[in-house]
Amino acid sequence: MYRVVTPQTDAELEAYYQLRWQLLRKPWQQPKGSERDEFDEYALHRMMVDDDGRLAAIGRLYVSGDEAQIRFMAVVPDCRDKGLGTQMVQALEQVARQQGVRRLVMNAREEAVAFYSRCGFTVVGEGPISFGKIPHRQMIKTLAPIHQISHRPELCDELQRLWHRRIPISDKMGVKIIQYTGSRFKTKANLNANLNLHESMFAGSIYSQCVLTGWGLIWLQMQEFGVTGDIVQGHGEIKYLTPVWDEPTAEVQGRLREQLMPLKRGERVKIELDVTLYSGETKGARFSGRYVILPQ
Repeated sequence: MYRVVTPQTDAELEAYYQLRWQLLRKPWQQPKGSERDEFDEYALHRMMVDDDGRLAAIGRLYVSGDEAQIRFMAVVPDCRDKGLGTQMVQALEQVARQQGVRRLVMNAREEAVAFYSRCGFTVVGEGPISFGKIPHRQMIKTLAPIHQISHRPELCDELQRLWHRRIPISDKMGVKIIQYTGSRFKTKANLNANLNLHESMFAGSIYSQCVLTGWGLIWLQMQEFGVTGDIVQGHGEIKYLTPVWDEPTAEVQGRLREQLMPLKRGERVKIELDVTLYSGETKGARFSGRYVILPQ
């Protein structure tokens, strides 16, 4: 089991910088001390450790106004291909959001561009050439808060608060609304907060995110179309397709106006929805749910 922590003691900081040098500077014959820069004193540092306290990954976030740079990202070779890099990026992104950051920037080595693209970053230009021989690409990722959602952001904001207030597990899971178009609804969760013993997303968390996503689409359209009722889950089936190693996003689509109108006549409504949960860009699970809306 791995967890992201902040190095605090002198010993932890020394181990953090030592690993930074070993992975990012020593292979290119750079001296000790070259792994640090003038921004370290003001930056936010994170490292990933296992249950025995052994270091597995490191990363740094430097915040400047509403922009932040991710730098010095590295994973111990023996710990690669376990999704730890994605977890570290998500942890740094969460810190950035808490700091009010609107955009993440970074310079990625060419061999890492595909990985950061899967994490939501976009290449915008050429970056520096380190040590005279390692080219980088400049990449950015916009962190869109709820109020930047184009369709009914005020309802999305209200739904987010309702979830956290009435369904506390949604807050613990880090479930956030990332898109609503009037017919398509998408959420994401914090992978690091939902890990199982195999370092992939816990099956119960996958199910819960899918249920919440379908529930959220119904609630939003009920508000839009001026109908009221209590939404309960009547039935649900899920098929797990692949382990979820990357950022989990769930998506559902539907225009439910006609199905919801009987609520105005005091009638019970049943709605069936199909929700897809993605691991990065790969389909991780398919959920089919039946929701019952009871007229108030």
